[in-house]
Amino acid sequence: MKNSAKIFKRDIKNIFTNSMAIILAVGIAILPSLYAWFNIFANWDPYGSTGNMQVAVVIEDEGYKFRDIEIDVGSEIESNLKANDAIDWQFVSKDEAMKGIESGKYYAGIEIPKGFSKSLTSIVTDDFKQPQITYYANEKKNAIATKITDKVVQTVQQEVNESFVTTVINIVSSLIDVVAEATENGALETFDDLEKKINSAVATIDSIQKTVDGFGSIIELSNTLNDAVKNSNLDKLGKDSKDLINNTEDMVVALQKSINSITSSVDKSLAKISTGANDTADIIAGISTSVEGKTSEPIEKAVTRLQNYKAQLEAIRDTLESIQTFLPERLPVIDNLIKKINSKITTLDSILTDVSKLKDGAAKSEVDKIVNDLKTLSGDLNSMQSDYKNSVQPVVDKTLATLLDVLRVTGSLISDLNGDMKTIKKLSGSVNGVIESGDDLVKLIDKLLGDIKTELKSLANKIDKFGDSEIFNTLRNTAGTNSEQLGEFIACPVKVNTNKIYGIENYGSAMAPFYSTLAIWVGAMILVAVVKVAVKKKKEIGKNVRIYQTYFGRMATFLMFSLIQALIICAGDLYFLKIQCYHPMKFILAGLVAAAAFTVFVYSLAFTFGDIGKSIGIIFLVVQIGGSGGTFPIDVTPKFFQTLNPYLPFTFVVNAMRECVCGTYANDYWIDLLKLSAYIGVGLIIGLGVKFLVKKPIRFFEKRVEKSGLF
Repeated sequence: MKNSAKIFKRDIKNIFTNSMAIILAVGIAILPSLYAWFNIFANWDPYGSTGNMQVAVVIEDEGYKFRDIEIDVGSEIESNLKANDAIDWQFVSKDEAMKGIESGKYYAGIEIPKGFSKSLTSIVTDDFKQPQITYYANEKKNAIATKITDKVVQTVQQEVNESFVTTVINIVSSLIDVVAEATENGALETFDDLEKKINSAVATIDSIQKTVDGFGSIIELSNTLNDAVKNSNLDKLGKDSKDLINNTEDMVVALQKSINSITSSVDKSLAKISTGANDTADIIAGISTSVEGKTSEPIEKAVTRLQNYKAQLEAIRDTLESIQTFLPERLPVIDNLIKKINSKITTLDSILTDVSKLKDGAAKSEVDKIVNDLKTLSGDLNSMQSDYKNSVQPVVDKTLATLLDVLRVTGSLISDLNGDMKTIKKLSGSVNGVIESGDDLVKLIDKLLGDIKTELKSLANKIDKFGDSEIFNTLRNTAGTNSEQLGEFIACPVKVNTNKIYGIENYGSAMAPFYSTLAIWVGAMILVAVVKVAVKKKKEIGKNVRIYQTYFGRMATFLMFSLIQALIICAGDLYFLKIQCYHPMKFILAGLVAAAAFTVFVYSLAFTFGDIGKSIGIIFLVVQIGGSGGTFPIDVTPKFFQTLNPYLPFTFVVNAMRECVCGTYANDYWIDLLKLSAYIGVGLIIGLGVKFLVKKPIRFFEKRVEKSGLF
């Protein structure tokens, strides 16, 4: 190995005794890091800058009026989007929008067509029309931009969904108002009057059946009964009943379709705030304890988050109050939860005050107190979320279901009542027919009166049930001043409670493992392209310098350069770009091991196969870009890449660096480095074993290529 050491020492001497060689060596060391840094910085936060992307919005909806309810979803969407700075919304005409999308001025376009608001109300009519939004996407301008603008449609769809649910609730409330108004305007008085007359007729029939003593008295009594029934204004009652049936059926249909939209997102919101409070505690924990009166960005970030959490808790409290107002009676479990939420809002106010004081400087004990308070708050909110899901939500769902059943029963009672009106008229007409008949009058009249008594009692019971004030109170409570609050509650969108496992602060940090690994491989390729693999002037080293000695001697030079390259790349990621990294030293170690493995492998290819080996290194580079899972998940790539992924060196380096950036799991980091080390063994086998097998063919190939005068 002495000859190998001599070769390495001569290489170092030749570098430092030649100014041009020094400049070239510095370039070789720095160039790969620039490749990594520029790519990482370019991808630092692309999704945070989407506000610069222009999207055309065409709103042709003219609004609609339904049962004195003004509906203008187009205007609501416009005002909400203007307040949303996630995208540069451009409100233009349809012609201008289409020209802009086709020319590439706009990345996408959204069209709210004419009659859109009207179509939302069709849910309570027989002619139901599905509301539609047209989305135009320019997929030629940029591949990733299309994926971003797809989220735009979801944003608009969310705005429409909220408007739609609120609209349906207002319509349902107006239908219930019709029922309540009909009751207040005399329908109930008609029922009471008819019930009294029917009960009076039943009592009279009982007396007649006991004391039938003459045809004349029967005729007189029958005429009296007939007049009583006729004078009960059955035509008006039938008309009122028909109106009530139609409105009630509309109401039930609307509620049936709307109640499916009632999803309790309170528990998910509490869980999200709980997680956010815990994350904010981590932010506070990282704040310096001596800010010296300067406004610290983490402090501002923490204050903004806490204010947002307070607003969300207040919104949850108001939603729960809306539920209580909407229900027939207040639920104790909801009142208890409201008290707990008010308590946590007070706690948040106190924490906000303490965090604001950190701007003027604070002792470590004060920072620790805030962290502990936030951790405690997070735990309490998590407990409240569990209580809501297990205790409160089932009670609310059951109460809403019971209300819907009451509405259905009401419609059924009205329908039965309307059907019995014909029976009453028929019975009334039968009285005259029997009286005019002279055959067996007493028996027929006795039988007829018995049938009339049975029918009238049944009708009286139905009228009594329909006149039950609890039903109408429920209808009045559902309508009236509570409709807006009910609409806000039902329109609350379903939110996904995201718990980030190994979260990453920005996209640049997420891409750092891949681009750093790629830069290290590029560094190895630059070395074999610039630095000669073959050792010249062997006589300066000594006699009988063997191939394996030149192999290890020049490899040492390659390893020196590659380790310097990796150190610059990884250190720059950490301290220049300041990527997120929980284990900086492990990150650097992974880069150094990767540099050693890549260099030994690529150097051995070039040493053994010459220019062919360099080409193989480039092929490996191309395959690993798509097959390492560094950009897209490996599961979405073609089967070819999925098959190669577990054997590519990039895979192990990217995974090991991700363990450092996001947090480690068990011994995955060390296992990845161990697998990566196998490529050092593969490189040694190629350089020491395969070299002797292909030495003559490769030499023949190189000589023939040299004769071409091109390569």
